Amino acid sequence: MGKIWDSLAGLAWWRMRRAGPDDQLFVKKFGVKFRDSTLLEHAMTHRSSLGPEEAVISNERLEFLGDSVLGLVATESLFRSQPDADEGELTKARSRIVNKNVLGRIGLSLGILDVLNYARDEIKDDDRALVTLSADALEAVIGAIYLDAGFDSAARFVQENVIEAAASSPEDHSQADFKSKLQEICQAQFKVQPQYKVVRRIGPEHRKIFHVEVLIRNRQYGLGSGRSKKEAEQQAAGAAIRKLEASNRTPES
Repeated sequence: MGKIWDSLAGLAWWRMRRAGPDDQLFVKKFGVKFRDSTLLEHAMTHRSSLGPEEAVISNERLEFLGDSVLGLVATESLFRSQPDADEGELTKARSRIVNKNVLGRIGLSLGILDVLNYARDEIKDDDRALVTLSADALEAVIGAIYLDAGFDSAARFVQENVIEAAASSPEDHSQADFKSKLQEICQAQFKVQPQYKVVRRIGPEHRKIFHVEVLIRNRQYGLGSGRSKKEAEQQAAGAAIRKLEASNRTPES
């Protein structure tokens, strides 16, 4: 009972300390009115704005739920809209919809960060981190809508705001394995391997964002960031490929 009381007391203190998201702004941007405003509060609260003892109040649990709802809605939508597609084609199409980069860009275009409570001063200049926060918040909103109004409402939100936008999203950067492609370029043309180096880490240990650079012949050709070093390396490799393609020249010795 003591732990439950401590949790409730912490939640009450948190609500007093924060004004919470702007419900009217959220309705204006997303056309969704929550019956349970607490769900919106949780969906729009990123861990970076909380102390360690408040982790349970963040949007991570709703993000986890929303990710599953999004996957199911995307799968059903593709199954019905592409009757001639085989399993491989459907899997590839679904991967584009649930991709974090695509979701993040959709969330940014919808203005979700205008409503999200996060550590703005720490993250405001980190474009990659902002994309990640945006994707997480969008999934949290999907989870919150599912709990507040049911599957049909969540599915309608996903169809109108995610699936249609993902369909028009550029395909070349959504699911490519940039590291493999860059390695092939380096092996075939330059006879060297690209090197990846972590140059910065931000955020608490449980929610760290990694910044990575990729070097070709000791020269930086790309920067990337992500929740894991692997994700950051993919982003850096993609940036390097785009730079090489744009400049149409080999790395300098």
